[in-house]
Amino acid sequence: MTGRGRFWVVGTPGAGKSTLARQLATALDLRYVELDDPFWAAGWQPEDPDTFLSTVARLLDGPAWIADGQYGGAVAAHANRAHAIIWIDPPLRVSLPRLVRRTLSRAWRREPLWAAGNTESWRHALGSESVIWYALSVHRAQRRANEELFRRLAPLDVVLIRVRRPHPGALVDVLRAAAAGRKESTND
Repeated sequence: MTGRGRFWVVGTPGAGKSTLARQLATALDLRYVELDDPFWAAGWQPEDPDTFLSTVARLLDGPAWIADGQYGGAVAAHANRAHAIIWIDPPLRVSLPRLVRRTLSRAWRREPLWAAGNTESWRHALGSESVIWYALSVHRAQRRANEELFRRLAPLDVVLIRVRRPHPGALVDVLRAAAAGRKESTND
């Protein structure tokens, strides 16, 4: 990868973090880091927190990357290393149907996820411990966490971008400017 910059995409489940991050990684020629991969161990068990954070530190070691993930410990420990934080903040009426479609599609296809090879089962997709129920239960708390993250990072030299409907093309120039040290921001 020859791109320049360090960028982090945050948002609630189903917000479109991974989709946007992959699109921006391609457009900016950056290494893409999906934090779901080091977070989930086999059997849908969260990785040991110390192991997870050290893996994230290693993955974010370098001058150019784009990461996506809303894991509180990783965001608290490493978000200040980014040139820009992009918070995708769609309303629940947009993110929840997107999450339901994605989850049911993965369960239907038995698609292996990340290095651990976990798959979404119908029980995992629709049961009481499903990602859908999780998304409903954490939506407000994650939005508050991102508001706090933006307050905490505002005094630092980190470009903070909050969007309802991300448009990768519109963000590319803003991110290039952020990597070059010029603070520009966008809201839509």
